[in-house]
Formats: sequence, C-alpha cells, structure tokens
Amino acid sequence: MKCHSRSHLIGLALVPVLMLALSACLPNNAPQGSPSPNPAPPVTTATSPAVPTAVDPTAGQPAGPAGPGAPQAEAPVVRWVPIGPIGPNDPTSGQRYLLLQQFQCDALAQSLEGAEDAAVWQAAAAVCKALQSGAQQDWQRASNAVAATPRIPQTQCLEFTVAATSASAIAQHRSNPGVTLKPETAPGEACPRHLSGLTVVDKDLRPVAGTARASGPRSGGTVVRLDGYYVRVGDVLFDGVPAAPEIVAGGGDYETLYLRMPPSDGRDSVRISITDTVDVSGTVTFFYEDSTPASPGATPKTPGTGPSAEPTQSTPPAIPSVGATPTATP
Repeated sequence: MKCHSRSHLIGLALVPVLMLALSACLPNNAPQGSPSPNPAPPVTTATSPAVPTAVDPTAGQPAGPAGPGAPQAEAPVVRWVPIGPIGPNDPTSGQRYLLLQQFQCDALAQSLEGAEDAAVWQAAAAVCKALQSGAQQDWQRASNAVAATPRIPQTQCLEFTVAATSASAIAQHRSNPGVTLKPETAPGEACPRHLSGLTVVDKDLRPVAGTARASGPRSGGTVVRLDGYYVRVGDVLFDGVPAAPEIVAGGGDYETLYLRMPPSDGRDSVRISITDTVDVSGTVTFFYEDSTPASPGATPKTPGTGPSAEPTQSTPPAIPSVGATPTATP
C-alpha cells in the first residue's frame, strides 16, 4: 500500500509539468481579451518594420543660399561675350578677347599692364573674376570698374561687345544679389564681317571730302577704301564676278584694303563685294562719272563715301581687331 501511494503522488506531481509542456506546443486559441493561462514568450517574426513616409529634408527651409543645406534655385543666366577671335595669333585686342571668352581672368588682367586702352578690359577682367568667385567684394570692384569705363563706339566692335557684356552682368547681379550667376556664351558673333561703305581717298590714303557717293572717271585710276569689318580678303568681286583690281595698300590679315578702280568698260557703276574665311555681308557701289578728274593722285570733285561714310581724318581708320569664329581657319 505504501509503494502504491508513493507512485500515485509522483504521478499527480507530474501532471502540471506535462500540461505546461503541451501548452507550449499547441497554438494559443484563447479568445481576444482573455489572458492565456500559460502565456508563451514573445516570438520574433520576419516581418519588416513599417517605413515612415518620405519627408523632404529641406521642407520648411527657404530655397537658395539662405537655407542651410537647401539646394540653390536655378541660377540666372548671364550672356557672356559671343564668338570673336580666331586664335592666339590675332592682334592685341583679339588676344584679350580670347582670354576673356575663356575665363582666363587673371591672365587678362596681367596682359593690361601699361596699356592705354585698358579701362574696358580691366572692367571685364573684374566682372570675370566676380562671376568666378561670387564674392561680394569682387562684385563691388567690378561694379566700380564698369562705372568708370568710358563710352565705347560701336565701330570698335570687340570693345563695344565687352563693355555691353560687363554692364549686363553687373545689372543682373544687382537684380539677384547673393545668387550665383551662370555665364553662357551669347549667340552670334562679336564682329560679324561685312562691308558698310566705300570711301575715295587721295594719294596719301586720306579720305576726300565730297558728295554722298563714291565716284571717279570712266578712265579708271580712282583709289577707294573698303569700309567695314573683314579679316582676310580672299576674292574681290565686281558685279558678282571675281576680279583682279590693283591693290594699293592693305590686303593682309586685319588690314584695311585699298583698291585702284579699273576703267568702266562701258559701265556706269560697279558693285563690289568680297569673300573672307567666313561669309561677308553687304556690297558697296562705285559710280563712273566723267566730271571727275582722271588723275588718281588728284583731288576729285565729286568723290564721297558709301552709306557709312567717315569724316575726313589724317590717318586711315584702323579696322577693329577680330571678329571671326573660332572654327574659321585663317
């Protein structure tokens, strides 16, 4: 009896242990809200945690430089100097223009030491530097330099373009203070090649005062100057046909061309045009009039200038330095 009672007690003691083990293996079907009599430890699942909705890191920050970390608004565009010189072997103003066009600001400033016509280029170099640095002190220097630049005539096409570009950049900076400006090459050319007039000159190549049109005797011999902008003259055409007139002076790169007009050969006038390394616009006209003296060295009675006549002066005008496209081959 004693042994049987001991076995019975041991079996009763093991019942709770077996029940606990079975509850761990079976699913918990307890109704919601009622605690499990023997809660199992929490089981980690493979479900990814919820991802919060994306938030713009700059939300609530002001756009532009004022906001820390905020992306700068799209910069206003500054039209930088357009295509101008051909290459580094151009005359002085062409070399300066090329440095400016390529944003070699310091090199441009250094090239101006001792130059008499430095003002417009110094201002351009200062604007160039301000566009690169964006510093307020550089913009102030550039503004002062542009304000001190003398007025440039349009006949100096490179300098005129440089001055206009510099003034435009300063104006845009004032309209957008604290904003970085984005320079982009302006369309077109600084100095489009063209013929603008024809001037009769004397034996010293000085313009002769006269009427509003260039004229000379039918026997020929009148010396004329081709006005406009050109770099390297290829052909001279009379009425659209290549001709071979006598060249009195010029003919080299960036040199003013002077021609001696041939006899009329029955024509009352001749239309003159030229070719260059790129297209040249415009034509000029010479008129044959018997009332004009035949001697090329004498002062004609009725010579004059073409549409863009220039006043009498002691020396022939200098052709503006450069205005060809970089792709043109001299």
